[in-house]
Amino acid sequence: MDYRGQIKNYIQNHQEEIIDTWKTLVDSPSKVNRKEDLDVCCGKLAELFKNLGFKVTRIKTGPANGDVISGILGEDRPGKPVMFTGHYDTVPLPGEHPFRFDEEGHVRGLGSLDMKGGITIAYHVCKMLNEIGWQERPIKILFVGDEETGHDGGNAAEVIAKEAAGMLCAFNMETGLLSNAVCIGRKGDIKTTMTVHGIAAHSGNAFLQGRSAIAEAAKKIPLLEALTDLNKGTTVAVTLIEGGTVFNSIPPICKMTIDSRIKQVSERQRIFDSMKEIAEMNFIDGCTTEYICQEYMPPFESSKENRRLAQLISDVSESLGQGKMNAVELGGGSDASHIAMIGVPALCSMGVRGEYNHTENEYAVKESVFERAELLANAVIHIHEFEQN
Repeated sequence: MDYRGQIKNYIQNHQEEIIDTWKTLVDSPSKVNRKEDLDVCCGKLAELFKNLGFKVTRIKTGPANGDVISGILGEDRPGKPVMFTGHYDTVPLPGEHPFRFDEEGHVRGLGSLDMKGGITIAYHVCKMLNEIGWQERPIKILFVGDEETGHDGGNAAEVIAKEAAGMLCAFNMETGLLSNAVCIGRKGDIKTTMTVHGIAAHSGNAFLQGRSAIAEAAKKIPLLEALTDLNKGTTVAVTLIEGGTVFNSIPPICKMTIDSRIKQVSERQRIFDSMKEIAEMNFIDGCTTEYICQEYMPPFESSKENRRLAQLISDVSESLGQGKMNAVELGGGSDASHIAMIGVPALCSMGVRGEYNHTENEYAVKESVFERAELLANAVIHIHEFEQN
């Protein structure tokens, strides 16, 4: 069966339809925490995939969070499913940012790159595989509506892990890199806020009665940044400090924000434990410290299986004339981490290529939506080569 030729024909004959799908999704506002808009966009996605024959379920995760869309096509087919994942929520930039083309022919609009272009690719990969009659194994989709907040206020992380169990592999349709590399690992991100309380006193008349929260915080900073372990890919940085009340008072309060990036899952507990220990240390009598330690995203740890999957993708890319795809590890987090943590091989940054996520300058390379759709459709057809190795 000449699936490759049929895929190429689909791409050539459906370019306008692919762009229309992309436009429909971008022009359906879904700024994070705007529940009404998220529900509308979620409904449109659910309808799109239902029309392809997917059995679709919407899973609630939190009162202000967008639902998770889980869908399965060909549930009765043999073999483990291949899964496409991602998020349909966007950052909450002010104003309207509709789908449009700029002077260079790039696609603009909030979410065009991050990551409704990736969802467009996943949808049309499934649609073209349907049309060419490929039915070798099930295909699953999983799109969340609160990724941009790290799933704060909801349980989407647990839902992802549950829904991804038993998959052969997963393609996370996050922002594609301009370099055409594929992401096999990302650092996790832990955000810690420490609020140091001291005792206010007039800095001239009652100096000895005061207890400086800023001085207490300053003694903690070297200990915090000493948690960095470059050999393990762990970095800890105090990134924001706000303290004091007025010029002539011993500062009764100082607030610090600490950004911890970890490459290895095994480093998570060390960071949590160390933040607690440092917060509880008391250098100046009369000072106390409150702290909140939250994991935005766990690490997406690179693995041998991720590298094998990346090699298959690169081989398919070269065979299509799209060039070699290097495997890279990145600093920012993604939901691929929740999938990799349960042992399912995953690749990230499989969506449309572009740059300037989360800004008004966000853009996507138009041609990349066609290239990645062709690439991933062919990769799914050849996924048995990954399974057999």
